Amino acid sequence: MTLAELTRLYGRTWAIAEGIGGGWYAVRRADMSAYGLEHGLSNIRCGATLPELARRLDTETRLENQPWRHVPLRAARHNT
Repeated sequence: MTLAELTRLYGRTWAIAEGIGGGWYAVRRADMSAYGLEHGLSNIRCGATLPELARRLDTETRLENQPWRHVPLRAARHNT
């Protein structure tokens, strides 16, 4: 996996760069909603290598594309 290949696959959604101390990271171009974050999505993904980062971005994409069921964080309160 090369940086060009990774950018071609994920560059519309993620800004991908080499880490200062080594490794690679990807930052979402548009922040994920709080609802998405509650469902395990992230605004930043890291990998020691480009193939590792590619696997993480693939997982992120699969999570985004699965149907989510909204579960209330708190039970609704009724005033009587």
